Amino acid sequence: MREWRPFAAPAPVMLRTVAAMSALVPDVMKGLGLEQRLQQSQVFQLWLNIVGADIARHAQPVALRNGILTVAVDHPVWLQELSRYHKPAILQKVHATVGKKAVRDISFRIG
Repeated sequence: MREWRPFAAPAPVMLRTVAAMSALVPDVMKGLGLEQRLQQSQVFQLWLNIVGADIARHAQPVALRNGILTVAVDHPVWLQELSRYHKPAILQKVHATVGKKAVRDISFRIG
């Protein structure tokens, strides 16, 4: 029987490399079948990079359900501008940033 020691360093065989959390999270999410949810959450985190500072000052994503991203806009003029002229370009940038499976359409509303 081994004698009791108050502190024992782990054996070299038990040591393992520590991976960065940013590398582990996508693998864990994919393993749990939550990869699409991770992509969807990135839309909210990367919104400023996707649309730029000018649009982000007036429009923010508020919901993402069934592949439809709902964006709240602060003024009717911005609602008209974004829904008529910028929607295809914004959707294309979203697809390029997070993938086509995450968002299939964008809906703008005042609020």
